Amino acid sequence: MDKDIRWKQRFDNFNRAVLYMSKALDAYQKDQKNDLYKLALIGSFQFSFELAWKCLKDFLNYSGVHVSLPRDVIKQAFHHQLIQDGQLWIDMLDDRNLIAHVYDEKKADAAVLRIGEDYFRGICQVHAFLKSKAEHTMDEPVTAWDSGKPHDWTKPVE
Repeated sequence: MDKDIRWKQRFDNFNRAVLYMSKALDAYQKDQKNDLYKLALIGSFQFSFELAWKCLKDFLNYSGVHVSLPRDVIKQAFHHQLIQDGQLWIDMLDDRNLIAHVYDEKKADAAVLRIGEDYFRGICQVHAFLKSKAEHTMDEPVTAWDSGKPHDWTKPVE
């Protein structure tokens, strides 16, 4: 599959996931005692996080930075300024792993608090970045990360 198409197709799924996460967060904030809303928020976070790091991986690969594991993707995305807060993304990865494999109500409640206070903001930041890149036409040069030099996004970043 064409690398350009791959990251954009995955972004379409990520776009929908962020919308569902936003709805789950709104519902949970209106009724925090509702366990179904809490579970919906946790599930939508897991799904959104998974698609976010995979979109970042695809975008990095498309740009010539070859990574595959989530932690490495996060490090490279931070290095190339695709994400603003690297530690926040490492924390998201750790919480995603924790709540995916062990259900402890106190840990789940703490994760839900972080999802609402911090993680949603981080996911929205990546969503906005990728959306801006997806909306550019490929014949229009855009500025490469922080280099200040125009870059033709049809070619990998050097």
